[in-house]
Amino acid sequence: MFRTFLAIWIGRLVSFLSRWLKRGGTSLPGYIALKIDPNLMKHLTSNYKKVIIVTGTNGKTTTANLLANILKASGLKVIHNTEGANMPAGVTTTLLESPGEVAVLEVDEGTLIHVTKQVKADMVVITNLLRDQLDRYHELEQLVQVINRSLSFIPEATLVLNADDSLVTSLGLNKNNVKYFGLARNELSQEKTTEVLEGHICPICHKPLEFNFYHYSHLGNYFCPSCSYSRPKADYEVNEVKLSFQQVCFNLNYPEGEIYLKTQMPGVYNIYNVLAASSTALQLNVKPVTIMKVVDKFLPGQGRAETFHLQNKKITLMLVKNPTGLSIGLKTIITNSKEAVYLFAINDLAADGRDVSWLWDADITLLVDAPYNLIICSGLRAGDMAIRLKYEGIKMDSVVVVPEQEASVNRLLSESVSEAVIFCTYTNLALYRRILRKRGAESEVAYMSSLS
Repeated sequence: MFRTFLAIWIGRLVSFLSRWLKRGGTSLPGYIALKIDPNLMKHLTSNYKKVIIVTGTNGKTTTANLLANILKASGLKVIHNTEGANMPAGVTTTLLESPGEVAVLEVDEGTLIHVTKQVKADMVVITNLLRDQLDRYHELEQLVQVINRSLSFIPEATLVLNADDSLVTSLGLNKNNVKYFGLARNELSQEKTTEVLEGHICPICHKPLEFNFYHYSHLGNYFCPSCSYSRPKADYEVNEVKLSFQQVCFNLNYPEGEIYLKTQMPGVYNIYNVLAASSTALQLNVKPVTIMKVVDKFLPGQGRAETFHLQNKKITLMLVKNPTGLSIGLKTIITNSKEAVYLFAINDLAADGRDVSWLWDADITLLVDAPYNLIICSGLRAGDMAIRLKYEGIKMDSVVVVPEQEASVNRLLSESVSEAVIFCTYTNLALYRRILRKRGAESEVAYMSSLS
C-alpha cells in the first residue's frame, strides 16, 4: 500500500513539474510511477464506474477523442489520454489525474496486453487491424493472436467490433458480449479494389475470402466460400451516405431506432470513426440528441486532415503511417482538391517504424492524374519517396527532394497555388505543426487531441 501511495505521489509531482517547466510530461510521470509500483494501473482504475479501451491500427485517436467528448456532453466526468500517449506509461500518466466517473483510454494495440492484465475494462472498442510498423507488430495474424490473449484477461468486457473487418470480427468468435458496427452498401462501395488486401484469409479454414463489395482496403462485406465464416450482422449500421469534402451525412440504424449524423471530418475512414464512437455511446445509453450535437461540431485533432491557413493558402496536414492510411488519405484529398502542392515527409525513426517498404504497397495511382503543381519529398527518407513516385509514373520534373523540413515548407509556400497538402509520418507531424504555427498559421481545430 505504501508503494502505491509513493508511486501516485511521485507521479503527480513529476507531472506537475513537467507542466510547470513546459516539457509536456505525457509519459514520464507514468513511467516513473510504474517503476515504483508495477501494478499501479490496477489500483488507479478500481473506483471508476466504467473503463473503456479504444484500440486498433487506424482511427483510435479520433474515435477515443470523439467518444470522450460525447460522454462529457452527457454529463459524465471523463478522464482521457488526450495528449496522445497510448503506451502503458502514457495511460498511467492519464490515470494519475484526479479520478473521474469514466475512463476512456486509447491504448496501443501492440501493448494492449500490458494494460488488460491490470485494468478490468468494461468495454473494448476495436476500430480495424491493418498492416503497420512491421518491425513492431510483425504480421497481422500475430497481432490478432496478441490481442486475443489480451482480451482473455477481461472475459466480462463488452467488445465493440468492426463487422466489416474480418480480422477484427474473428476476435469476437466464442465470446459472449459482442456488439458489431459497420457500413451497409452505399455509393462509396466498390465491387473491385486496387488497394492492398490484408485481411483476406478466412480465420477459421484459412482459405481466401470473397467479397460482395469493399469500402476500403479489406473492409467490406466478405464471406468464405469454403466454410460458414462471413460478415456478422451489424448491431449499429450506417446507410444512405452523402459525402463531400466539407461534410459527410449518414443514417445510423441501431436496435432502438435511427439517428441522422453530420460530421465535418472528410473520408470514409472518418465515417467509421464516428460510427465506432457513436455505437459505443449508444451502448452506454447516451441520448441520441447528445451524440448528434457533438458529432456535428467535432473536428479531428492534430494531423487528422487538420486545416491551416497561411499566406492565402489552405494547408491540410495529414498523418500517414501505413499503406492503407496513405491510400485512403490520397483518395480523400485528391478527389476533392484543386491544383495543389503535395509534400510527403517520410521518416524512419522508431516511432515511425524502421521499415518503409510500406510505401510500395500504398495505392498512389491517383497522383498520376491529380491536378498538382509540385510534389515535394522531405524527411529522412525523402529519396525513397521520390523513387516510389518515379516508379508510379509521376513526371520527375514536377518532383523536388528537400530533406530538411523548414526548407520544404519554404518551398511549399513559394508556390503560387491556394491549396497544399502535407502527408507526414509520426515524428514529422509535431514538427510540421510547430513550423506552421511559428509562421503564423491558424488551425481550424480548436480542441487539440492526441497524435498517435
